[in-house]
Amino acid sequence: MMLLLVGCNNNQKLKITAKDLEDIKVELVKKEEEENGINENGINYTLKLKNKSDFIIKQNNVYLSYPIKIDGGKKGNDFKVEAEGNRLNIDPDEEVTLNVYIPHEGLLPSNLLIDKPKIEIKGFLEQVDKKHIFNIYQSLGSSKD
Repeated sequence: MMLLLVGCNNNQKLKITAKDLEDIKVELVKKEEEENGINENGINYTLKLKNKSDFIIKQNNVYLSYPIKIDGGKKGNDFKVEAEGNRLNIDPDEEVTLNVYIPHEGLLPSNLLIDKPKIEIKGFLEQVDKKHIFNIYQSLGSSKD
């Protein structure tokens, strides 16, 4: 799901297209399970947010979640973890490294698609106002390692 945005900047119309939003992506750099003590296992994700659009991402938040298994398919999960390293003013062609740690404690892995995490990117292009907000949902691909 992507939203097409059009707004004004310095009295000029911004020409933000669906392609611009397609040019904002998160890629998996590394996924590692670690043990932080007795029965405190989790997964550490290192992600790379790439802004290949022609616009500055003025503010962003990236979230990771595991879809919930249901009979005949899957559904979204309201439990999501915000990545560390989100920041303001990500320029075109800039990449930002993000980290997400999800503990297994309290999760029921038999009900979750842990091998198919979903990413949500929320942000603003060029200006922080309701005319320039976007949401991008994507599946998290395989690690290059």
